[in-house]
This record gives sequence, structure tokens and C-alpha cells, in this order.
Amino acid sequence: KISPHIVREPRNNACTNCHAQPGWKKRGANFSVRTDVHLRAGLKCVDCHPAGSKALDNRINEKEMHQIAKGDDPGGQVRNDLDNSMLDCDYCHTNGHLGAPIAKHTWLPPLHLESIACQTCHIPQRTVKAAQVQAGDVFNPGSKIPSKGKHLWTFYGPDMQYYNHYGNMGMMDFEDKPTDIFIPPLAKYKGKIYPVNRVHSSWPAIEIEGKPGLMQPRMGDIYKMWTSHFADSTKYVELSKIKDDNSDGVIEVNRAEEIDALIASVTALLSDIKYPMQGKKVVWAMDERIYSSGSSYRTLPKEEWEASVYGNVHTYNHDVFPARSALGSNGCLDCHDRKSAFFMGEVVRYPFDENGNTVTMPQYRLIGLTSFSAWTSIWRETWLKPVLYIGLFLLLMIPLALAGEFILRWIYEPHPMPKVLTYVPVLLVVFLSVAFLLMMADRQLVNFILPSRFWLDSNHFTIAMVILLAGILAIVYRLRNVVQKKSENRKQVIWTNELVTSFIVLFVAGLLMLIKVPGLAEVNRFVYTVFDIALLFILIGVLVTFYTRIIKNTTQQKITA
Repeated sequence: KISPHIVREPRNNACTNCHAQPGWKKRGANFSVRTDVHLRAGLKCVDCHPAGSKALDNRINEKEMHQIAKGDDPGGQVRNDLDNSMLDCDYCHTNGHLGAPIAKHTWLPPLHLESIACQTCHIPQRTVKAAQVQAGDVFNPGSKIPSKGKHLWTFYGPDMQYYNHYGNMGMMDFEDKPTDIFIPPLAKYKGKIYPVNRVHSSWPAIEIEGKPGLMQPRMGDIYKMWTSHFADSTKYVELSKIKDDNSDGVIEVNRAEEIDALIASVTALLSDIKYPMQGKKVVWAMDERIYSSGSSYRTLPKEEWEASVYGNVHTYNHDVFPARSALGSNGCLDCHDRKSAFFMGEVVRYPFDENGNTVTMPQYRLIGLTSFSAWTSIWRETWLKPVLYIGLFLLLMIPLALAGEFILRWIYEPHPMPKVLTYVPVLLVVFLSVAFLLMMADRQLVNFILPSRFWLDSNHFTIAMVILLAGILAIVYRLRNVVQKKSENRKQVIWTNELVTSFIVLFVAGLLMLIKVPGLAEVNRFVYTVFDIALLFILIGVLVTFYTRIIKNTTQQKITA
């Protein structure tokens, strides 16, 4: 006779009551309509994470089965057998599920969609900082930290500045968390590039001879070691050697003597509490390095996407930006630019060097690219394509100049034309080119009159076809002149060979772009640049061919057919 209140599809707060706070630390998750386009559209957690008969995955869609659909996070090792059972971006945005707009990336080369996750472009920024470093080797002096053990975790954010995470959580409600905008690092996970939080870790550990893995001393004991030292500096005196080398107000273990001091102090602590140390020794773990002393360490194997063997890697999946804010919405330069973080951003490699400074590496290394590949793509988009687009403008001026020449010839033929009028086609091109260069100085005017960079980049195939057609016309025109001996045979052959060679290179590069030779990733990426170089050489040949003809005709008193 009891009617319990059971909700078939729980509200979002049923999930965020548990996931909000850890999500803040792990991923800088905000779960807010201000930062997530899906929540703004009214979606619920269970729309993407369905359970029971609502689920689409055969592993969990039995009636009343209490298994919640999940994704695949490298830092989550719970129920890996259910990985990717949730509805992902591709599912909803290819069939319009729940009214999702159909995503069409027709302007984007397939190579991008094959190797870059949706989240990479559609979560270009984070609005709440996550913990990038969890140092468990020193005492955290922050206030409002709720428990003694948590004083042994010192956090650094994406900017590598110390912040009192547990204290902030104790003082603030989830809705009151601070806003700190940053660009997330990128890493390659299972063949695709994702935005991630790679957590670095450092902590004192116990190594057991002949056994894998490390043990962590009881945090309560380590807490007593530090507080005893602060109360009486003669206790565990070695700890006084650990200094604040980067002047951020918090000590850190980074120099060889500091590593030795920590190992010696923890060893003395374990001896004081009568902990059995036979066949064991204290070490200091920092990312993949296991230090037995300040000058001696061994490395443990880790995955490419990991920062630490003992620190998690969390992908960013929530707080999705609107499509117009995604990377690439302004064209290829959003990523392929020396100022863009996509390739050239600095990623933390190790939290601190001997001077307390952060050790970084370029972003392209973490996503599996070489310096050559990264800089080649940047050179192509920053320098090569703009030259190509300027050449395209000059190409489009040729029909205008030829039309002017034809009209003048039609008006005066068969009579001689005034010499001054023979310069009209060239002067017209010069005037428009000067106007084009002046206009380039005013970005707002350029955006108003000319096609945007996004339009040019997204219509690259059409532009290539226009240049190819013009190249074929240039070859035909030159061969016609050679056959009819209208000009020096040797010059015509040289330029004709240049055009033909460029065509051959272009077709070979295009073929390699299509077939994507297995095992030659470096080559497959480079052929995109080779393709554009060949296009530029074809364009140069076309411009030389037709502008030579136009200029030559300006020196004649009478324009001939």
C-alpha cells in the first residue's frame, strides 16, 4: 500500500551531487548552462548516459538493468567492459538524435576527422582550472583544509601556480568556484587527439625488494612528521633543507639535496614508529622517475599520453562550446599558426627543475608529431596559402584584362589604335592590385569585401580546380605558339615543361593524399604541403604565360588577333 517516489529518469543534480566536486578537481568541470551548450539546450545527464531499456548499447539495455552507460576515460578504470556504451558526439550529430544539429564538416580534410576527437575543437577552452600537479611530498600550508591527510596534497593549476584546492572546496559551494580560463593540453589516446588533464604526481614511497609497484606510507604518519618538524626544528632536521625555490610561498622538492632530505626524513620516521623495513627502502616518485637518491633514479614505462605512472589522465568531454566558437571556425590558422597553442603551446613535462622552474615541451610532441611536420604545416598555412590566394586574385584579373583588350580591338579594328589605349588592360590590373594591397591594411574592410580566410580554406578544392583549368589553358596556349612559331621555341618549351612537371607532382601528391600509405604518417602529412607547392608553381606558370602576352601587346601600336 506504499507508493514510493521513484523517478525513472533522475534529474541532473542526482549525478552532480557526487560528480561535481571531483569533476572540478580532475577536469575543471563546470556543469553550467553558461559553459555547456548541451545543458543550455536542456539536455539531461541521462540523455547521453542512459540506463536500462533506454540504453542503446546491447551490453546494458535490458529492462531494469542498473548499469549506466559510460565513455572511455584513460583515468577511469571502473567497469572498462562498458567503455563507449554511452551516446557520443558522432551518434547524435550524424542522425539528429534529440534534435541535435547534423554536423557537416565538408570543408575539413578527412585526415582531421580521422585523427582528432570532436572534443578537441569543440572544447577549445576551459573556464575552471583543474589540478595539473598533485604533490604529496610536502606539507600544504593552505587554510580551511578539511582533514589532516589532505594537508599532504599540494596542487598546481594549468598555469603551474599553487592554489589551495581543498581549502577552496571547503570555503565555496560548487556554484561559487572561481573562473580561470585556460587552453587544455592535447594528447593522443587510442589513435585520436583529445583535450586532457595530465596529472603530474610526486610523493614518498616504499619499495619492496623483488616486488612490483610502490607502497605509500600512512598519510597520518607523514603528517605527524611534518608537524613535529614545524613544532621543533630539531626533529627530522633534514626537512629544513627543503626550500621554496620558485618563491610562490610553498616549498617543493626539486633539488638533489631536497630529494635526499625527504628520503632520509621518511626513513627516520618509519624507524621511529617501528615500521618493519627489512627488504624495503624509501624512494621518491616523481612522474615516471623513481629516485633512490637525489642523484640516482630509474624510470618506469608509461603510456605516451600520461604525465605520471601514478597520476591519472582525464579527457575533457563536458562544457562543450557552441559550434561557432570551435577551433577552425576562423579557418586553418586557428591551429596551423605559430601563435596557436594547438601545435606550439607549451605543455608541462616535469613540474620543477633544480631551480623550481617548470620544464615544458612543445604541444606537437605530445600529439605524436615531429618538429618538421608541425612547422611545415604552419609554413603552408601562414605563408604558402596567402601567396596562393594573392596569385588567385591576379589570375582572376586576367579575364578582365583580356576582355578589355578584346573590346578595344573590336572598336578600332582594322584601324590602328591610339598607343595610349594599348596600356589600358595593364593599367586596369595595376590599379586593382594597388587597391587590393591598400585594402589589406584595413582588416574590417577586407572582411566586408573579400572572402574570409575560412571561406578560402573551406573551398580549397574549388580553388585548386580553377588553377588546374587555368594551367591546362596555359599549356594549350604555349603549345599552340610553339607549333605556329609565334615566339622563341626554347622559352615556350621551358615554361611548358615547368607546367607539365608541376601537374605531375600535383597528381602524385593528390594520389598519396587519397590512399594514405600505411606506416608513412610523416609522408602522408607532408604531401598536403607538396600539393599546395605544386599548385603555386602551376599558378606562377599561368600568370607568366598570360601576363606576358598582355604586357607584350601594350608595346604594339596595333593590337593583333
